[in-house]
Amino acid sequence: MAKRIRMIMILDAEKFAKDKHQYQFRDDGTTPYWTHLQKVVDNLITLGIHDEVILCAGWLHDTIEDTDTDYDDIDENFGKETVDIVAILTKDTRLIKQKREIDYCIQLKASSWQSQIVKFADMLANLEDLKNSKKSPLEKIKQAQNKLEYYNSIKFGLQENKKNIPNLEPQIKKLSDIFLEYDVII
Repeated sequence: MAKRIRMIMILDAEKFAKDKHQYQFRDDGTTPYWTHLQKVVDNLITLGIHDEVILCAGWLHDTIEDTDTDYDDIDENFGKETVDIVAILTKDTRLIKQKREIDYCIQLKASSWQSQIVKFADMLANLEDLKNSKKSPLEKIKQAQNKLEYYNSIKFGLQENKKNIPNLEPQIKKLSDIFLEYDVII
């Protein structure tokens, strides 16, 4: 019974995220944004994550930052554990970009391994999708370099908690290989 309730919560998070992002698209202008969220959740499962709170956060990680959703909406629908992960993964868009990025990296570094693994899955999904972007080669390299800063913020926390992440090492290798495609070295 508990497993079924957890599955319903994940399906509810999927539906909620798809509804909130329904008119948004990836950089190619045609791919629905929710496909990114699906890839993040798929990456979490590949990493060996089956915790419903983490999987829900995977679906919801961009809702506060990129939609009209607020902290209370997620708390009310998915609980404090889930919303706290999502809040950590939300940049403060009121700040100028440079300050926002510095604060975000500090936030990631101090966060729980649960938040860090969602960020790792998100970075991997974004880097895998970079080849489909309409960005220039230089912009793609800059984006990969930006993701390296995020990775550097979370890598120690991930290594410290690798017992909770059964398939971390092969996915770090995959991330490293993608970084190399953009001349970025971990």
